[in-house]
Amino acid sequence: MTDYRKNCSKEELEFLESYDPARYEKPSVTADIVIFTMDEDDELCILLIKRGGFPYRDHWAIPGGFLEAGKESSEDAAKRELYEETGLKDIPLTQLYTFSDPDRDPRMHVVSVVYTALVPKMKLEFKAGDDAKDAKLFKIRYDIDGLNFASGSEIITKEDLAFDHSEIIKLAIRRLRNRIDYEPDAFSLLKDSSSFTIYELKLIYESIKNKSLDTANFRKSFMRNWLSEGVVRDRGEKSEGAGHKPAELYEFMGKGGD
Repeated sequence: MTDYRKNCSKEELEFLESYDPARYEKPSVTADIVIFTMDEDDELCILLIKRGGFPYRDHWAIPGGFLEAGKESSEDAAKRELYEETGLKDIPLTQLYTFSDPDRDPRMHVVSVVYTALVPKMKLEFKAGDDAKDAKLFKIRYDIDGLNFASGSEIITKEDLAFDHSEIIKLAIRRLRNRIDYEPDAFSLLKDSSSFTIYELKLIYESIKNKSLDTANFRKSFMRNWLSEGVVRDRGEKSEGAGHKPAELYEFMGKGGD
């Protein structure tokens, strides 16, 4: 884009020089991140931060913050905010959706570009920073009243979340559920993607889908969708877990076997 002016006509250059950006109102832009992981109980969790300032002070929220216009892309802003608020860096991000309702923020019109990240628990070392008072993992719970989140004895509902973050999280969960049957997202949540059993992968699918899956059918789909396509390979070894029947070990090779 910086080279565009080199090929402009004199007339267009004059137009660009005289253009007044103030002719149009500008919304502010934020980059926000939904981070999923699996805990030691093989349950799907989300990382939330407690806001330290207004608006929604002391409410829980997904990590994120304002984009520095003219200096960074939305993805760069997401990575920077993630590090500033949680200390996490080098986390692969996938763009989820852009939320742009004019009344989603009480301060002004704020457009949020939202990303998702899938991180194994052992790699998820975090701490609250910047304007976040706290950062904590919450188990994602479903009950008759809908979605809520639990960390120890603390239970929070959508009313405890800032802005429209409950809707953002719901969309992220729906998208994850829809993707895992044809995209290798679930492998990113394994404790060790280089050596795992079908059972370990099945637990992740069940937690994401929030339902039990038939073992035989899951094995068939695993063989058809992932093993035969070269996404995973059979290591030719068996697990040695105490109290468990030895099972075949597999290695995730990357999307398309890359």
